[in-house]
Amino acid sequence: MSTFWRDRIDTWRAEGTESGTEKRHAQQFWSDLMGCFDIASERVNVFERNASRASTGGRGYIDFFWSGLVIGEAKSLDIPLERGYNQVLDYLNGGSVGSHEWPLYTIVTNFEQIRLDRLGDEPWTVEFTIDELVDHLDQLLFFVGIETLTKQEQENASIEAAKLMANLFNTLAGEDADTPVGEEAPATPEEEDETIELASVLMTRLLFLMYGDDAGLWEQDLFYRWLDTVNSKNLGPALDGLFEILNTDEQARIRKYRGNLSDLEARFPYVNGGIFDGTAQVGYSVPPEFKDALLDACRFRWTQISPAVFGSMFQLVKSKEARRGDGEHYTSETNILKTIGPLFLDEYRDRADRLIARKSTSVAELKRFQEELAANIYVDPACGAGNFLNVAYAKLREIETDIIVERLKKGTGTGALVTSFEQLLTIDKFYGFEINWWPAKIAETAMFLVDHQANRYLAEQIGQAPDRLPIKITATIVHDNALDINWAEYLPKPSGQTYIFGNPPFIGQSKKEAEQTEDMERVWGEDYAGYLDYVTGWHAKSKDLLARRAGEFAFVATNSIAHGMPVRALFEPLYREGWDIKFAHRTFGWDSEAPGQASVHCVIIGFTKDRTVRQKLWAYSHPKGQPELQRVERGINAYLIDGPRLLVKDSRKPLSPMLPPVHYGTKPADGGHLVFKAKEGKRGYDRDPIAAKYLRRFVGAKELVEDIERWCFWFEDLTPEDRRNSHVIQEVIEACQQWRAAQKPTGDAYKLKDTPHLMRPNKSRTNDPYLCIPIHVGKDRKYWTAARFGPEVINGNANFMAPDEDGLLFGLISSSMFMTWQQSVGGRIKSDLRFSNTLTWNTFPVPNFDAGTRRAIINAGQKILEARELTPERSLEDLYDPYLMASNRPLQKAHDDLDRIVDRIFGAHRRLTTEKQRQELLFPAYEQLVRS
Repeated sequence: MSTFWRDRIDTWRAEGTESGTEKRHAQQFWSDLMGCFDIASERVNVFERNASRASTGGRGYIDFFWSGLVIGEAKSLDIPLERGYNQVLDYLNGGSVGSHEWPLYTIVTNFEQIRLDRLGDEPWTVEFTIDELVDHLDQLLFFVGIETLTKQEQENASIEAAKLMANLFNTLAGEDADTPVGEEAPATPEEEDETIELASVLMTRLLFLMYGDDAGLWEQDLFYRWLDTVNSKNLGPALDGLFEILNTDEQARIRKYRGNLSDLEARFPYVNGGIFDGTAQVGYSVPPEFKDALLDACRFRWTQISPAVFGSMFQLVKSKEARRGDGEHYTSETNILKTIGPLFLDEYRDRADRLIARKSTSVAELKRFQEELAANIYVDPACGAGNFLNVAYAKLREIETDIIVERLKKGTGTGALVTSFEQLLTIDKFYGFEINWWPAKIAETAMFLVDHQANRYLAEQIGQAPDRLPIKITATIVHDNALDINWAEYLPKPSGQTYIFGNPPFIGQSKKEAEQTEDMERVWGEDYAGYLDYVTGWHAKSKDLLARRAGEFAFVATNSIAHGMPVRALFEPLYREGWDIKFAHRTFGWDSEAPGQASVHCVIIGFTKDRTVRQKLWAYSHPKGQPELQRVERGINAYLIDGPRLLVKDSRKPLSPMLPPVHYGTKPADGGHLVFKAKEGKRGYDRDPIAAKYLRRFVGAKELVEDIERWCFWFEDLTPEDRRNSHVIQEVIEACQQWRAAQKPTGDAYKLKDTPHLMRPNKSRTNDPYLCIPIHVGKDRKYWTAARFGPEVINGNANFMAPDEDGLLFGLISSSMFMTWQQSVGGRIKSDLRFSNTLTWNTFPVPNFDAGTRRAIINAGQKILEARELTPERSLEDLYDPYLMASNRPLQKAHDDLDRIVDRIFGAHRRLTTEKQRQELLFPAYEQLVRS
């Protein structure tokens, strides 16, 4: 491929380059250098750009500037190149060059020598003479978009590109234009505002044209040069006319235009592929000022973008909030690779590397491997803008290119490699389903862009690549509800594997709309459980499709599917049909692509029917941490731990005879009349001697953990005399009665209107000391922050409670063994732990123990309470702060002593120090309890 450019540079060098003063000859030098690469000088802000200097604050002139790509400075022969380079940096740091304009390369020349520097993440410097220019061609091919960018540089370029598109959108639709994105986005063009719809289609087409200008789809800068000739007032109709030309093949053009096309228009190739299909006059409303914004966008180097990253952000361009943001809403390639890497990509990469490294590998083996890649189909059934498909295709094409290069090295038997036949993996093996029309449109375009990038990489390696224009091969992006269609109708059964992957939407039980609940009931059938997250609908569809063909699947999902009640509901049907976990990432943070949305806590689980596969498990020290590969010995179970393959079933009563049931605390249902806000104290009611007798301390979850004093009225023992003689009591009861009577007749509060002096009846409330259990505990807590109270303290319904006269239950729940069980099988809110009486307490597999052990547990629990009292000013929240607790030696020692006792009950013969050690005892204990 570089032969053409070498010839151009040789010709330029043979004609001679003038030397002399910088002002006199610099402009000609830069124009001639650009000419060697067929770059129109009009596109580049070539000559004398005004800019500030960081060193003096004064103004100066940059000799040569191509926004986002390169900056150049020409000096006289007697001036060292180092001085010119420092001057370039002075301009860059002066504040006149914006972030989206920041170049990746600098060139300094004195007309006999050249200094070329690469900035960015992987900088380098090279100096050479003008005569040696052709020998450094590979380092100059960035002029035609051939360059190796780091992942971070690609992401940065994609962010800047998205900002340019946001500016174009603002110019078209106005800065206040705002359309929902994500789950609330219009599903079809018909639901879209007409102006927004036309602007969206126009933006997609312009993206293709700007990319084509840089990427060699046609003559360099052809669209830019055409655009520069168009009158800004006539730009809309002119664009529509160009789109029609691009959608008309050469023979039809002859008949249709009869030679009336301009020279520039006639040079555009026939594109095909649906990009310019449609009769809508998308350009009719383009304002005159749009031309300058579009020219500015054209000057950007579009080949630097990552289609996956850019596509994620481009789909948000209709959101006012996203357009004003800093480009933070995209799914990184790193996170995408966590899904597709262990599903299929890592194995293919490893096999390819081993084939290439082995000297005995035959051409036939290489060809069979290449054919295997092309025999599969790759499916993202919730594809959005196509980022997972983009990355999968790009990485697989890199692998295939390496194989092609190795085949070329070993020979073909004919002495040549015909790439149009030997390049086998094509985008028509890639499929996506997407419910919203706009991301689906972007996905179609992005797949073509990533295909062209892969072809350019192939051309760099072997000198030739397939010509994709006119487009005859496309990815299949189905615009429909993936849970309402028969996947088999769209996905042909390949001779190889069907790999399914992606990031479907997460919608919890309480947030599913009726239509989404219907989707879930339809895809899961009799196996549907109401608490399954919407994301699991894609698991159901995948298992159904793969019941009749070979394949595997993996999805990003809310971490709730691996904790609590949903685990059994999801995994029981999967296990029943022969599926097992291939790999998993435990809980980590995944930033939402939608603006204004918080980071979500996710897991990634890949499924296979191959029982011989070596399972892989990654864990994270915290949600924003890095994945750490874990040692897997027994196998990854449904709770994403290395342990036996079992499913814990919730139970209405404790399985262990050593445990009593626990129940919710008392629900006030009072409208704030019986229970007071913490800041209100006792409301002054204690000044009434009769009312004061009925004041009790009230403990909710916040009050328990943060040691907040809160009060309530407790009228269970209210006498008629006290009621008659206390105006305070009468007023409180009357207010509560009025509030309850005003509630919905079907609700609990209304039903209690005839007993307005009482909270909701709670038969489980005890008159003995009791264990108070908060429902939620922070993810970083080492121990469950429970407490014991006397019956005079009223426990609210944000906590659980159980009679605990001697403190045995407090000791058990304060142990690391209980915390491990909760961490392993209990539910969560994001990453915080959620206690359940039926799932975690009733299934806690406490073995039988004798009276001596009972006394030991009680005494150890008492030591914990005593250690807490050493610092009475500290709340449970402070005492159990994970960073501070290590320095609280009395409390930590008390817990360690308790753990040694409880661990021995479960069969430990040595001190246990890890969660895994305790899991190895807990799950067999559970199995034993269930069997008995």
